[in-house]
Amino acid sequence: MICCKECLDLLADYLDGELDEKTNASLEEHFKDCPPCISFFNTYKSTTRLCRETLKETEIPDIVRIKLQEFLKENTRKKN
Repeated sequence: MICCKECLDLLADYLDGELDEKTNASLEEHFKDCPPCISFFNTYKSTTRLCRETLKETEIPDIVRIKLQEFLKENTRKKN
């Protein structure tokens, strides 16, 4: 059974449909028994959708885009 922390770690992959069948089923089972996690998931899903829609409608200046990419690359390297 998946615990709440594992649930939170899997949300992005769950939304993107990237979990294997067993993990997906375990996560959905956890949601049935954990109202706080399903509430958080619904908020996360809405926030993700709103961010994607906003980014599609808003043009990001090149300098901001470049700085953001540099920041993400640097911080991703630190974690790996």
